[in-house]
Amino acid sequence: MNHSDDTIPYLKDLVSFYKHINASPPLNKDFDIREINPEVIKAYDFVSRPFRHNFYCIVLYLEGNVTLNTGFWKTKLDKPALYFKTPCQVLSWIKPEKWLKEFFIVFTEDFLVKFKPLADIIFELPFFKMEKAIPFEIEPEDVDMLKDLYIKINAEYRTSNDDKFDLIHTYTYALLVHVRRLYNKYTETDLVLAVEIKSSDNSLVEKFLSLISENVPSADMSDKVRSVKFYADLLSTHPNHLNAVVKRKTQKTALFIIHEQVIVEAKLLLSQTNLPIKVIAYKLGFNEPSHFNNFFKKLANITPAAYRKGEHL
Repeated sequence: MNHSDDTIPYLKDLVSFYKHINASPPLNKDFDIREINPEVIKAYDFVSRPFRHNFYCIVLYLEGNVTLNTGFWKTKLDKPALYFKTPCQVLSWIKPEKWLKEFFIVFTEDFLVKFKPLADIIFELPFFKMEKAIPFEIEPEDVDMLKDLYIKINAEYRTSNDDKFDLIHTYTYALLVHVRRLYNKYTETDLVLAVEIKSSDNSLVEKFLSLISENVPSADMSDKVRSVKFYADLLSTHPNHLNAVVKRKTQKTALFIIHEQVIVEAKLLLSQTNLPIKVIAYKLGFNEPSHFNNFFKKLANITPAAYRKGEHL
């Protein structure tokens, strides 16, 4: 069945998410952790309708030998595995052949705002930037260390301690550091994962550059076109994710690349038209000509007026 965008709900908190999948509500609207044990949860048997979400999820499958179906993606797991979901994806799933024993942590972007070190490592990790959610399998000996961290987070989450999230975010950070090590280890041997990461990064950067080329030379820009968020929204990703991928692939920030293109367009208008500088400023989305003058001088090391006179030659 095809679903148009207007029929796909956008779930911005975990209360809405669990309601959508017919599961019990979380203890906190921005963070939750659960252990799925099919021997205990006999009724955990549902189909999730498509939804767009605003959260991150880190799943540890404790066993293999199952086929998973999520959206358009299907895979057979033969070993324990790690699996990630990132904001803005459209997801749906059907019940697998059997439910696996698993732990999963899920948290929203609002949770990351409260804990900057956690946000920083999230935006750095490649597996949170992939267009496809592909798990990577791990060896049984790697499972115990990860499982221990999930158990600690789960235990603390269910306490009544006022400061429990100070400890939870620290445990979660440690979990992600270990996951990063495993990712670096297994991408050397998991060619499918390595190729997908590279392909996803390349695709995102190419689309980003294409959108800049389309939008910057528009007849009358708005100041939004000079923002990373404008392009991240068009690409259905988070601005920090977009910036991290662009920087990893180009060694430049996303904002710097946008500004580079604005300067190119400004130079073209200054050298090839007779438009007044203030009109050029407005066309490029600057509310005040003085703002354009400062922007141009900072990036081009010359004022717009001097550039038009040819003093850069």
